Amino acid sequence: MLTLLLWVACASRHRTDTAPVTDTARAETGTPDTAPPDTAPPDTAPPDTAQGDTGEPTDTGRPDTGAAWTPCAGYGEPTGTGRVVDTDLDELSGLAVSRTQPGVLWTHEDSGNPAQLVALDTSGNTLARFDVDAPNVDWEDLAIGRCDADAPDTGAPGDACLWLGDIGSNGARSDLALLRIREPDLATATAGTLHAEVYPVRYPDTPQDAEGLAVLPDGTPLVVTKRADATAGLYTLPSVAGIPVTDLLEHMADVATGAAGEDLSARATAADLSPDGSRLLVRAYLHLREYDVTDLHAPVLLGERPFGLELQGEAVAWDPLAGGYRQVAEGRRPTLFHVPCESTGP
Repeated sequence: MLTLLLWVACASRHRTDTAPVTDTARAETGTPDTAPPDTAPPDTAPPDTAQGDTGEPTDTGRPDTGAAWTPCAGYGEPTGTGRVVDTDLDELSGLAVSRTQPGVLWTHEDSGNPAQLVALDTSGNTLARFDVDAPNVDWEDLAIGRCDADAPDTGAPGDACLWLGDIGSNGARSDLALLRIREPDLATATAGTLHAEVYPVRYPDTPQDAEGLAVLPDGTPLVVTKRADATAGLYTLPSVAGIPVTDLLEHMADVATGAAGEDLSARATAADLSPDGSRLLVRAYLHLREYDVTDLHAPVLLGERPFGLELQGEAVAWDPLAGGYRQVAEGRRPTLFHVPCESTGP
């Protein structure tokens, strides 16, 4: 019955661009964390015969430093661009879109899987697979940003860093960490071992579970927690030129991830910041919300956003080159979705 209700709720969702409202904080209930039933969603993917992308904006090929990024004034309908070809990638838990290599999507799996970063194209084909020299205790999200905001931006892959959030904590772990890795250039390598700079993190209050990670334009990581009361906490890790200077996370604000009283359907499972740091996407099982975070201490809800039908969606990422955002879920051969901009504006 729970599965049926979740699907009915998800299938009946409509895009709503609501007037901005300011989120208010609510206390965490501490309800034990549970995932949706592991049943396969309806097959919404394009036919397997298609190798190329169709129906998407053409990539410009230009690097995006953040200053040129323009927010979407509206969004189109979610479009399946392909399915993940590798059947071993069945627990995808993070997604980041390269800002210097058009059409490259970085992803990873969560606990119990190899410590690897995988590059996919937008049709779901595997482009590269790299080992990471740090353990995958419970990698829950992936983000991309400038390695050093003070250095010249050459537009090369080496200017960007991928951040992995080893932040899953259903059992109140004390060994949480963020991993920082230089983005590989796929023109020179598609396999090998990547070095990760490991930065331990801890909360200033009680231990929390988290599945969302983003990066501010200056390289500062932002952790988005997963709570059972339809809220999420936003925590930054103070940094200088992209290098953390402490292990103590700083609480910035809380945001509402669903309606008051929601539990499972509103738990935050992924997050991403726009390149200029002004817009935050927060994904939940049956919600995708966009916030204006120009002031991280006072986020403003801009509205619910459209998303592709998934049962256990745990990844979302802005696509600065093609516009809009992309998403993928756990499961065998999941669909890659693209939600394009309908128009751009302030």
